[in-house]
Amino acid sequence: MIKIASAILLTFSMFSCSQQTFSQELLPASKVTLDSIKEANKGKVILFNFWATWCKPCVEEFPDLMDINKKYKDADFKLVFVTLDFGDALKKNTKEFLKNNKVDFTTYYNGFAKDDELINYMNKDWDGAIPGTFIFDKTGTLKKTFIGKKKFDDFDAVVKKYLK
Repeated sequence: MIKIASAILLTFSMFSCSQQTFSQELLPASKVTLDSIKEANKGKVILFNFWATWCKPCVEEFPDLMDINKKYKDADFKLVFVTLDFGDALKKNTKEFLKNNKVDFTTYYNGFAKDDELINYMNKDWDGAIPGTFIFDKTGTLKKTFIGKKKFDDFDAVVKKYLK
């Protein structure tokens, strides 16, 4: 009986250790937060993606962004998601969406007092349309803005260019 219990316990612990847990921690993205992310990741290419669960093109491009993250996770690269979900959608839909997409890093939500403040912070030429992707080079300079749904190859070409 002890051997069976030990075998079951060993099997359970091996199974639970092999299961990857995904953090759906959501933090507010304010100017201070985004400045801190940029400062902490100097020397890395940073891709900020602004999206929402209610935005079909955002949802459609999300897997390509996760693939970019997978490809460059061991390089000088940082992917930062900022959801524009709010209210009940932020509490319910966002966390479930992140879990379903196996996001295992902190995601942010709009913590600016006004949407215009966030828009102007990222790029004064941005009209706020999403998905919105902003790619910064290793010095922290904005190099590329994508508005609307893009594909893996679009992201890959720019990230690869600035990782050199």
